[in-house]
Amino acid sequence: MNHSQSANQNATNSEQDAKKIITHKELTSLQKNELIEQYVELVVDNMDTKDLMRYAIDSITEYIVTLTDSELKEEVGNFDEELYDELVDNVTNPSSEVK
Repeated sequence: MNHSQSANQNATNSEQDAKKIITHKELTSLQKNELIEQYVELVVDNMDTKDLMRYAIDSITEYIVTLTDSELKEEVGNFDEELYDELVDNVTNPSSEVK
């Protein structure tokens, strides 16, 4: 069974009136920023802690992998001055990892 449907070439006025053309308003930069802020708040409000953690981990990782070695060392050092050396030790000497 084949079914095909096409627009009525001889549409009545009521059929024409039922067809609404949706247009979107052009937003100012401020309006767009407000829309984005409201949308982001809705998305975050609907995330559970696990989703928020995963998003934060993914976002930070995306940023960190773009850094050069010296930028990475500086970034980690800004978090904790001794952490970079500790992490280097962890990844180069697996037996020294904290369990």
